Amino acid sequence: MDKVETYNLPVSVQLDINTGVFSPCVDTSIRRVSDLAMMFANQIAAQKMIAEGNPQVYEIRYHPFKTDKSDMALGVTTIQPGKVGDEYFMTKGHFHEREDQPEIYFCVKGSGYLLMECLDGDFQVAEWKPGTITHIPPQYAHRVVNAGQDSLVFVASYHLSAGHNYEPVIARGFEKIVVEKEGKAVFIPNPRR
Repeated sequence: MDKVETYNLPVSVQLDINTGVFSPCVDTSIRRVSDLAMMFANQIAAQKMIAEGNPQVYEIRYHPFKTDKSDMALGVTTIQPGKVGDEYFMTKGHFHEREDQPEIYFCVKGSGYLLMECLDGDFQVAEWKPGTITHIPPQYAHRVVNAGQDSLVFVASYHLSAGHNYEPVIARGFEKIVVEKEGKAVFIPNPRR
C-alpha cells in the first residue's frame, strides 16, 4: 500500500461476500504459486505449476482507515481452491513486526483452517466455515488454508503499525502442513522442519 489517506470521518465499504470484492478499495495484491513456491513441501509440483501458467493462489484487497489518532486497516482475502501436489492452497503467513499486535479474521465464505504458531512454539488450528471469527493474539504467526472446493473469503482487521514479518515463516514454515489424503484434509508434520 503506497498511498494511505487520512479519514477523520466515519467510512464504510460495501463487500460482496461471494467474491471478496469491496468498494471503495485502495489497493490490491495478487499472490501466485511463484510467490509462495518456497512454502510448499513438494517443490517439483510447485515448479511444474509455475511452468504451466503460474496460477493465482489468492488476492488481498486493502483499505486503510487511518485517522489523526488511529491506524486501523481492512483487508479482504480470497483464496482459490487448489493444491500444489497434495498440499492445499494457502496464504503466505506472517508474524507481526510489532509483537504486541493482535489481528481479527472473519471467514465469510468457504471452508478451511487458520494455522497459528506462537513465538514460543505453541501450535493451534481453528477450523473455518462461514461465520467463524478468530482473534489472533500477539506473537502468533498466522496462515489460512483453503481446504474446500470453492473460494475461501475472509476479512481481516488490524493496525497498520503492526507490520508484517514473513522471514521466520519463509525460513521454516508452520509445525504442520495441510494435505489431501483420500479426499480429506489431513495435518502432517512439516517436512521443512
